[in-house]
Amino acid sequence: MRIATIARVLSGAGLASVVTAACGGGGLPPPQTSFEQAQADLGRAEAGGAPSVPDAKLHLQLASEDLNKSKEMVGQDNRRAESLLELSRIEAQLALSLAKAAQAQSGADQAQQEVQKAKSGGAQ
Repeated sequence: MRIATIARVLSGAGLASVVTAACGGGGLPPPQTSFEQAQADLGRAEAGGAPSVPDAKLHLQLASEDLNKSKEMVGQDNRRAESLLELSRIEAQLALSLAKAAQAQSGADQAQQEVQKAKSGGAQ
């Protein structure tokens, strides 16, 4: 009865998602919104320099793997797919944070070197 009510509200792909979930797909509708959010987080991490920072690159790779696993799980186990998407988002956010931290550290190191140069140049 509940599926019939939902089916009237949804159309096209949405209807197919509800039917898949109702037929043993894990009880949750496919995580399309979360998927888009995870993709966006991956994009931000890539644009934020994560590929050039070893630790960040690792977490970026893990985020990508979790995102791909999640795609495979949709329709089979939507709860697991949603969990993998959330894990992907967290890994991507961590990758971005690590990249930003590395950039900040690099800037601090450069500033420290400039201060040292100024001190040694002024002492002579």
